[in-house]
Amino acid sequence: MRESCLLNQPTTAKIRLNHLSTDYVFEQDSYVEDYDSPYYFLEDGTEIGYAEKAQAAALVYSKKIYHLSAARPIPSSLEIPHHFSPALATWDRIREGETSYLCVGFNFDGLGHSGSMQNLRGGFLLQLGSNNTKLYYIEGDVRRISPAHRHTK
Repeated sequence: MRESCLLNQPTTAKIRLNHLSTDYVFEQDSYVEDYDSPYYFLEDGTEIGYAEKAQAAALVYSKKIYHLSAARPIPSSLEIPHHFSPALATWDRIREGETSYLCVGFNFDGLGHSGSMQNLRGGFLLQLGSNNTKLYYIEGDVRRISPAHRHTK
């Protein structure tokens, strides 16, 4: 799941990855919990996006706020970014078996960076369909994900 999110493509035949369309993006002040949502879109009637309040940022899923600072890092030694550019991110739904995630992948706003910085990606995985929804943070160098493990359609 982690590798598929970072690569923005399935890495095994068991993983299904659907790119979410961000062609029509909305903005709303005082969206929910006093967060402004400068970036959200609709996917099958569900609001998905990014929200911020003061120095805090969050993912939005179905009018609920998931604080980036509360994400569980995988592996646990990573520092979680407090913000990312939602317009430059990739937004996907990833499913493996009965488990489904919202994946938001980004390159740390690396436009203008050169060299190895172009290969470092981060992402948030929001586990969906659970009463105990969990938000995870992941990052990695996409060059280190073995091409032998990549699955293309």
